Amino acid sequence: MAVTVASLTERFPEIGPTPEAVVTRAIAEATRRTSLAALGARYDDAVALRAMHLLAVSPQGLNARLDTKPTDNPLRASTYGQELLALQR
Repeated sequence: MAVTVASLTERFPEIGPTPEAVVTRAIAEATRRTSLAALGARYDDAVALRAMHLLAVSPQGLNARLDTKPTDNPLRASTYGQELLALQR
């Protein structure tokens, strides 16, 4: 099942106020940047978490950014990115 604006909003209702076009772009970018071959059955979860991470670290980002020092892995900058890192282990 592909990640859609509707499925992402259902799973993460905090993005409700975000314009649909912005969410659609985040899903598209997350889809391009996520490997189906590497994640298999966890692919949709990974796309959803990466899309949420991208929204969180965007200029109009959600309140999911973490107040951390820069690291070598930008996924550590949001709660969603950290969940994605855990999923990839």
